[in-house]
This record gives sequence, structure tokens and C-alpha cells, in this order.
Amino acid sequence: MPFLGATLPSRPSLERRSSQSEAAREGLSGVVENDRDTLHIAFGVDENYVHPMGVTITSIVENNPGLDLVFHVFIAEISQANRERLEQLEIHFRRPIDIHPIEDLAEIREQNVSKSHAYISKAAYTRLLIPEALQGVTDRVLYLDADILCVGNVAGLLEMDVGDTAAAVIRDINAPAMCSRLAEKGLALGDYFNSGVLYINIPRWIATGVSERTLEKIADPVLNLGYFDQDALNIVLDGSVRFIDRTWNYQYGLTGRLKKVKDAMDVPSNTKFVHFIGPMKPWRTWNPHESKSLFLKYQKRSPWAGINLDDGFTPREFYVYSKFMYRLMFRQRRWLQGLVWYGKFLRRKYLAE
Repeated sequence: MPFLGATLPSRPSLERRSSQSEAAREGLSGVVENDRDTLHIAFGVDENYVHPMGVTITSIVENNPGLDLVFHVFIAEISQANRERLEQLEIHFRRPIDIHPIEDLAEIREQNVSKSHAYISKAAYTRLLIPEALQGVTDRVLYLDADILCVGNVAGLLEMDVGDTAAAVIRDINAPAMCSRLAEKGLALGDYFNSGVLYINIPRWIATGVSERTLEKIADPVLNLGYFDQDALNIVLDGSVRFIDRTWNYQYGLTGRLKKVKDAMDVPSNTKFVHFIGPMKPWRTWNPHESKSLFLKYQKRSPWAGINLDDGFTPREFYVYSKFMYRLMFRQRRWLQGLVWYGKFLRRKYLAE
């Protein structure tokens, strides 16, 4: 059923610190959380990704109604409208959503980052701040990118044994190419994981200085890493992670599918998380792929119900979309429309060159 907005009662701010978390969660769920039975999930986003992140959270709760969940949102700035929607989401689903303002974590950042790293983006900082920030709150945290939808039961993570590794990870769909690229820099890796889903063993991560060492790799001008924190994490964690099944991070590229005029969702039935990798995302208004319907399914059950999807095109997206459209029109023998779209495709192609 669609999400039903309600007049919110007066309540404390969502920006709770870890010392307040136990009392706040007791009030929301009726029981003090038991870390062994609670799955902590963290996101690092900016204002533009709060909307899709909210839909991600909705998809997780909808597919795991009996699971004890606590969500952590790491963000630099958030609008009042999105703050209120997160509060509605928290109350509606009775799952804590703790907002961690990045500017309030300056002390942690200073401990891990030298002045020479000042140019590194907040996106890279955020993922690396999470283990330090949640130390003492939980021993395990699931980090997720915001371009992910949950489509299955994730309770298995609570029973997963990560041993003495720093994290459980999922192999990148382009792992061979990624390894070859880094090998050209003299870095021979055993494998390569996608950093959009990380089940982090916080004590081990901190004890081995993963965040600090990763920032050093990102800032190294000799390495000049192409994928910044993902490359750096793979270098630092090589041999120190547990690779788990791809159903936990089913990397789904819309670009390649649309180029082949494929518009149906095609994921294995046991998939837990669908990760929409690449520049094209399901929340575009013009998205002709079935992924848009999947996104809207969960959006309708969230406080973002009725919010318009993103109408914008990046140059890359318009190139892919026009190519999809002219091929689709020709396949349907709609020759005139096909020629119009082919003209748009060629124009974008040669403008890009």
C-alpha cells in the first residue's frame, strides 16, 4: 500500500549521538537492541541522493519486515524537507534512522587525514569514516551505496561469519579488467571487489588501520588511481576480505542492457540487492527500463511518494538513450521516428567527439 503521511508528534531530533541510541531505540521498538540480533546499515550520501537512499531503506524494510534494523545516514548537509521525510520513514517503519552530520565528525577526520589529503572528496571520506564513527555502537555494519534496491531477505548477514577478515565483499563484475589495469601499475591483486556493498568487521577494520591506509593510497600521486577509494580499498584489503555470493551485490548495468534494447528486469530469484552500476539510474523519468517500475513500487511506499523523478540527462545518458530509442523504433518498423532518434544519436555522438 502507498505510504500514508501523518501529522508528526513532537519528538527529539534525529541527529542522535551513539550515547543516546539505546534509549532512543528502546522508545521506538520497545526493546533495547541486542547487537547480535540487529543489522546496522550505513549510507554515505549528499542531498541529491537522499531520495533514492530513502527508497532503498524502504525496499529493505519491506522485504525484511521481521528484522531488527538500524540505519545510519552520513551526510554533510540535508534539507529540512528530506530531514522530515526521514523522520516520517523512521516513525512509519519503527526502525531507527540515525543522522551523522559529517561536519560533526571533524575530530575523527583529523585523526585519519593529513593536510596533504585535503582535496579528497567527501564521498571518499564518508565511507571511510563509518567504522570509526560506529565503534562502540556495533561490531558489524553493512555499508550500501544509494543506487541499490533490496529485493530479498537479508537476515543471513546476522549469521555470516567474517572470521578475522576486515569485511565481506562481492567480486566486481569487471574484476579481470580492474586487476589488469592495476597490474600495469605494478599492483598484483588476487581479486577485485565492488565497494558499493561492504559488510564491515569494525574491530578488525580499525585494528589494521584500513581507513588511514586507504586515504594514503588515494592521495599517492604515483599511483594516480582511476577509481579512487574503490581501487585503494582493494589494494589495502587484498587478501584480507571474504568474498561472498554475488546475490548480495548483483551489479546491474542499465547502459549495456538499453544498448541491446533490453528493458525487462532479469535478476536471479535469490538476489538480495540489485546494484544499479554505471551512469544510468532507475529513478530517471525517461528511463524505459522495467527498473523504473521497481523503483516506483518502493517509492510509493515511502515518504517520497508522489515526488517527481529526475528529468535530467547527462550527455552520456542522452547518448545511450537516443541509441536505445532509434534501435527500438527501427525494430518496431517505425521508420520516421527511428530516423529522428538516429539523428539525435549522431548529433550527440559527434558533439561528444
